[in-house]
Amino acid sequence: MNIVLANKSDIPAILEILKQRCEWFKKNKIDQWGDWYYTELYNTDYFINIMNKYKLYVAKKENEVIGVFLLKTEDEKYWKDNKNAYYIHDLATKLGYANLGIEILNFIEKLAKQNKIKYLRLDCMLENKRLNKYYEDYDFKNKGEGEEPYPHRLWEKEV
Repeated sequence: MNIVLANKSDIPAILEILKQRCEWFKKNKIDQWGDWYYTELYNTDYFINIMNKYKLYVAKKENEVIGVFLLKTEDEKYWKDNKNAYYIHDLATKLGYANLGIEILNFIEKLAKQNKIKYLRLDCMLENKRLNKYYEDYDFKNKGEGEEPYPHRLWEKEV
């Protein structure tokens, strides 16, 4: 597997991964990305726009996109203190690739160290017990909760 910056030709595969994940969440009764809006809001135009503003990465195995994530260096929507951090969004993996999420988090942590970034930060649905536990097990620390734009928990890991 290799992780590279995404390009426009990767967008259809990214959208398919997100669609599969939303269906998987719904099937498994996991409250994370509402299947009624997520794939509508996070469409081709969204990904083209964020590719021009931030760093959108894809994980590939033999040229097949198997994972995606977005890195920002600020996130005023959820975090108000503007620490030296990578803010992780849109992290999703293709079904059938066990432990890929951990491999991606390891990559982000290594990249942060190389770039002298002190923290990794992310948010997730407050009611998603499984994902909250996942981040806690990866040594993220709970940094609080919020209600807007949805009930969420904030996670931070010092690198």
